[in-house]
Amino acid sequence: MRDYKQAVDSCIDCKKCWDVCPVTKVKGEEYTPQGKIQLLSKVESGETLEKAEFDNIYLSTRCGACDDVCPVNIPIKDIIQYERYLLAEQNREPEKTKGIVNNILVHNNPGGKDNSKRFDWITDDLKLSDDSEIGYMAGCWISYAQPEIARSTIRVLNSAGIEPRILKDEKCCGIFLVDNGHFDEMKSHAKNYVDYIESLEIKKLIVSCPGCYKTLNESYPQLYRDLNFEVVPSIELFDLLIKEGKLQTKDLNLSVALKDSCHLKNNIDTPRNILNNMGVEVIEIFDRDVVCCGAPAGLKPNFPETSSNIAGLSLRKSNDVSDLMVAYCPFCIYHMNSVNNYNLQIKDISQLLEDSIQKNK
Repeated sequence: MRDYKQAVDSCIDCKKCWDVCPVTKVKGEEYTPQGKIQLLSKVESGETLEKAEFDNIYLSTRCGACDDVCPVNIPIKDIIQYERYLLAEQNREPEKTKGIVNNILVHNNPGGKDNSKRFDWITDDLKLSDDSEIGYMAGCWISYAQPEIARSTIRVLNSAGIEPRILKDEKCCGIFLVDNGHFDEMKSHAKNYVDYIESLEIKKLIVSCPGCYKTLNESYPQLYRDLNFEVVPSIELFDLLIKEGKLQTKDLNLSVALKDSCHLKNNIDTPRNILNNMGVEVIEIFDRDVVCCGAPAGLKPNFPETSSNIAGLSLRKSNDVSDLMVAYCPFCIYHMNSVNNYNLQIKDISQLLEDSIQKNK
């Protein structure tokens, strides 16, 4: 484990992290990224934390906006993760966090859902293979709450002649374990899942969830080993198939507000390329900056009001410019739909792409 004391001490008090943190935007200056990391010595020594101090450590989605603007490159979200690791080791983490961790380890999904229902999204019209080297991982939020995204994704892939293989023992990627510092449990989880996927001789795994992509592509190699298969976000594959002429689209003549994903913040051109190809005008709600939806890393279950208020940042701006928001993160869509008090429709980009392909036929 790294020693973060020097990093914390290097803070120059510029407060740039205050300006971009979604929690600070809605909660005020008592809850800042800077304040979170300044609690490190108290957490390390096991000192009693005031309620506001304890809450501040868990009032974070670990979206990384603070890291992006820190002029002295303090790994703020890693320090928050380390503080949560220590609090878990000290048996001080929130009860709801403990419950979700247990659900993932026991039930293979954060909600403790029945695993026999994971593939209820599959319908007779979807073409799937039993032995393809291309696999598809829908992820927990799609499997249990947004089956239409998985169906649209498979129909789009089928239109390009791709019949992927599902993972019959699909598991939660475990991102919640990573975000909350459960490193030992995550190492075992990653090993078991990687070994299983490789036993299927999968060479390319398509994932609809950016969180799953980031976890498999970055956290698994760090905690276990390099993967012997490629992990590809569905939107990247869609973009490639369009450029190769394997997907034929027709203009939808729409104007939409676009909500970007924190976990694919370095690739925000891809969804815009896809939408532009479909004749969809993208209305920028944050001038191409990525603003978190407010749900990840335990913020939604532990602090639902704050989480909802952060979602409101995107919902209000989207509602001002369009009656349709498009996103490409199922957790964003799930969360924002759950707190959407506007006459605003929210769709995944795969659903628009399916509509565009069907319109072309």
